[in-house]
Amino acid sequence: MTRAAGRFLIAHGQECTVGSPAVSSHVSMKRSSKNSTNPGTRDAMWEGLILGTSGLVSGDVMTVGVDRYLVQSVTSDSASGELAWFGAKTNIELHHYRYGEDVDANNNIVQAWSPLAVSVAAFGQIVTAELRQFDPGLLDSSKYVFWVPSSLGLQELDRLVMGSSNYQVDAVDDVMLGGVDRVQAGSDVRL
Repeated sequence: MTRAAGRFLIAHGQECTVGSPAVSSHVSMKRSSKNSTNPGTRDAMWEGLILGTSGLVSGDVMTVGVDRYLVQSVTSDSASGELAWFGAKTNIELHHYRYGEDVDANNNIVQAWSPLAVSVAAFGQIVTAELRQFDPGLLDSSKYVFWVPSSLGLQELDRLVMGSSNYQVDAVDDVMLGGVDRVQAGSDVRL
């Protein structure tokens, strides 16, 4: 039996896809940072309601139209019987690499960067003096903070490529939000 909120979402919500493999659903959403004077922050944070049948979980990437959102938390909304979520509108694509050794056809050890994931939707921020003021735990080497799905399995010293620039993973916080990792990354000058 579909509840009133579910019927409303199907009739008036936006079509979306969730996760991988993609599941189609309907979502109602709004900005969750109306009071911010920073336009980047104001456009980044979103919240909404999605059908409970979507299977949405923290760390999923939800696509609505041409925009993608990294879901940071999901809770069951007892009033509607659907799922309430908070997330960040993704603003970058990352490629994930790890350095490793392998053996070639002549039994020679070959060291190289191996791609583990390409075109990963993420939310990124440049580390500024203002950000350092409010987050004293930032490393001196950090140039960016990236929010990525935990399913990537990022490790320290991995490489993230954004555009044509390489960044070294300096720290991974996998405790703050289940399903989402907060990554500090600095310039990567390794070959």
